[in-house]
Amino acid sequence: MSRLDVRCKVDLPVFVIADNKGGKGVTETEAKITSLSLSGAFIDYERPSAEKAVVGLKYDLPKHGEFEILGEVTRLENDGFAARFYNLNRDAKLKLWDYIKENIVDDLSCPYCGKENTQKFRKCDRCGWGLNFYSQGYIVEHEKESFLNRLDLKSKSFSIEDIYKILNFIDVEILKIGKNLDINEEFVGSSRGVLDVFSMIRKVAPTEIPVLITGESGTGKELTAMAIHERSQRRNKPFVTINCAAIPDNLLESELFGHEKGAFTGAHASKIGKFEYADGGTIFLDEIGELSPNLQSKLLRFLEDRIVEKIGSNNGRKVDARLIAATNRDIKSVIANGSFRKDLFYRLDVFNIHLPPVRDRGEDKVILARYFLNKFSRELNVNKTFSSEAIGVIKSYEWPGNVREIINRIRRAVVMSGESSVTPQDLGLDVPVVQVDTVKSLKEVRYSIEKQKLIEALRHCNNNISKVARVLGISRPSVYSLRKRYNI
Repeated sequence: MSRLDVRCKVDLPVFVIADNKGGKGVTETEAKITSLSLSGAFIDYERPSAEKAVVGLKYDLPKHGEFEILGEVTRLENDGFAARFYNLNRDAKLKLWDYIKENIVDDLSCPYCGKENTQKFRKCDRCGWGLNFYSQGYIVEHEKESFLNRLDLKSKSFSIEDIYKILNFIDVEILKIGKNLDINEEFVGSSRGVLDVFSMIRKVAPTEIPVLITGESGTGKELTAMAIHERSQRRNKPFVTINCAAIPDNLLESELFGHEKGAFTGAHASKIGKFEYADGGTIFLDEIGELSPNLQSKLLRFLEDRIVEKIGSNNGRKVDARLIAATNRDIKSVIANGSFRKDLFYRLDVFNIHLPPVRDRGEDKVILARYFLNKFSRELNVNKTFSSEAIGVIKSYEWPGNVREIINRIRRAVVMSGESSVTPQDLGLDVPVVQVDTVKSLKEVRYSIEKQKLIEALRHCNNNISKVARVLGISRPSVYSLRKRYNI
C-alpha cells in the first residue's frame, strides 16, 4: 500500500516535551527528527514514550521560524519513536511542505510507493500520485486527490452515529444543501423532491411572474416564498406576509387593501393595507384558498391592473408588488365546487411549486432530525444523539405535521431527555409492536401496496398512462402489465 504523504530523510533538531513517568514530571529533551512527512515524523529519542502517548514537538524550521505541534506516539523502536501529527494548522503545513520539498532526494523513485521513476513521469504509474512536487499548488491538489483515501483510513473506527454526523456536517456546513439559496434551515435535505424545489426557486426568483406554492401544512411554504423574494431584484424591499385563514373575513379586506377614515363603524383613521406596504417588494398570501368571493374579485383586479382600492375610497392607487400565494388545499377541487374562481386560479398558477411532504422525502427525515438535534443541542449546550430505536421510528413515522412537527418534537426531546441518547419516548413516538397473528407475507403486503398506489396514480393522472408511468417511475408497458395483473 502506498503512502499518502511524501516522506523524506532530514536532520532537524527538535525538543520533545513529554510527561516522564519516572517521577520527573514534564520534561523537555533535545532530539532530532530523522524522517519527516506532513502527517508525522520519526524522532531519534533516547527515552521513547509509551504507545498512544501524546508528546509536544517544538522545532525551528529554517526560513520559517519556530513551531510547536502535538504528536501521538504510534510506534516504538530501539532508536526512537514514530509520531502522528494531529494539530498541524494550514499555515504550518504549507511551511513544512516547503521544507520537505527542499529535502526530497532525487533518487529516481516515487516517494509514495518506492517504484523507480527513471523516465521522470509527472505521475507514478503504480500508485497514481502526482510527482511534480515543485509545481505551484501541488500539495493542495494532492490533498484533494487523497482525501477519500484518508477518510477511508479514519472511518474504520467510526460508529454509525459518527458516520451520520459527518454526512450531515458535509451536507449542511460544507455543501450548504438547503442553504445555498439563503433558505432557512427547514430546507435541509437532499432528496430529489427538495432539490427540484431548489431548482424551481432559482429559475423563478429573478422573474416578476406570480407564483403559487402548494403543499401540506408544515412543509415550508412561507420559507419558499421568502427564498424567492431574497433571490429576486426586490430583495432590498419589503417582504409582507399575511395568513388569509387567520383573520376574520370582515377584517381581512381592510388588512389587505386598507380603508379610509369613516369607511365603516370603528374606522377612526385611514389605514394602509398590506399591498401598499409591499409596494416595490413582495406580498405573500398564505392559505389563499380561504378567500371569500368578494376578496377573490378584488385580488383578480389587482393582478390585472395593479390597482389597490381602499375601502371607502372612489380612487385606486397603482402598487408595484409581486404576488406569491400558497395553499394546502386542492384548489382544483375547490374550483369544482364553486368556492374558488377559475380565472383567479389561472392568474395565480403561472408558476407552481409543490412542496413534497416529509413522508415522501426518504432519508431527508433523518437528515432533518439530525440537523435539528444538533442545532437545539448547541443552543442548550448539551451533547445529544439518537438511539438506534429513535432512528427507526423517525424513518417509519409518517410525520403528518411535516417539518414543523419534526422541529417541535425534537426541541421537546432535547429538553426532556435525561440521557445523552434520545429515545422514541423522548420524541413522543412509540415503537410499533407487530402482532404475530396479523403478519402477512411480504408478497401479500407488496401486492396490496402496489395495487393501491396504481389506483391512486391512475385517479390522479385521469388514466393517462404516460403520466402514470412518470409518476410511478416505471415504463408504460409496466403500467399496462400491472393493470392487467390487478384487473383495474
